[in-house]
Amino acid sequence: MASMIDLTHRVALVAGGAGAVGEGIVRAFLQRGATVVVPSRSAERLIDLRRRLDDPENLLTLEGDVSTVEGAAEIRDRALDEAGDLDAVVASVGGWWQGGDLVDVDTATWRRVLDDNLTTHFVLARTFVPVLRERASTYLMITGDAADVPVAGASLVSVAAAGLLALFRSLVLELRGSPIRVNVLYLGPVITRNRPDGRPDWLTADEVGTHAAYLASDEGAMAAGSVIRLTDRPPGRAAR
Repeated sequence: MASMIDLTHRVALVAGGAGAVGEGIVRAFLQRGATVVVPSRSAERLIDLRRRLDDPENLLTLEGDVSTVEGAAEIRDRALDEAGDLDAVVASVGGWWQGGDLVDVDTATWRRVLDDNLTTHFVLARTFVPVLRERASTYLMITGDAADVPVAGASLVSVAAAGLLALFRSLVLELRGSPIRVNVLYLGPVITRNRPDGRPDWLTADEVGTHAAYLASDEGAMAAGSVIRLTDRPPGRAAR
């Protein structure tokens, strides 16, 4: 798959690209010739990302907050102005939470975790799908298997992941007939720079990135309205 992916002259925005999984996605797009836009609230994280990727010329970093309607719109407008029309948007946002039983969670924590893991996805879709929907393009959401495999004490992550799948299905229905391709990468545990050790069947962040790049390429154009499950590596295939 990796050798035939060509994203030359494509522009992709990776929300969450400064994160551990997002970095693998950014690297995969850069290596295949795309111009990649990465927003983050943290200037320091963007500097660190550039350093880890050897400061490539085709990486545009923008400081800003895509979790709010106003912040996401500002990032969208700056990306369009500085990088040109977007061909792909990848939403790799949210994080892990494990804080106790559901009945013991206070409403402030509920709102915070759901905002981080679900509402931000809504804001991103609301902001970027309208600029993608009239042209052949890709909108890709990243989620985890907590939607179907609850973990004790992590119920809010499961609720958010299940909600994201419902959001995805609604988008697919509403965008029927549009040239935009909307998909979900549904992940199991991933080996990242923050978690370098894992089981042999876990995928790496770079492997996740390769799949994301494929879905944004011409070769991946047949995938639309799909939940692509990457919960483990086939037996006998080594990590890359």
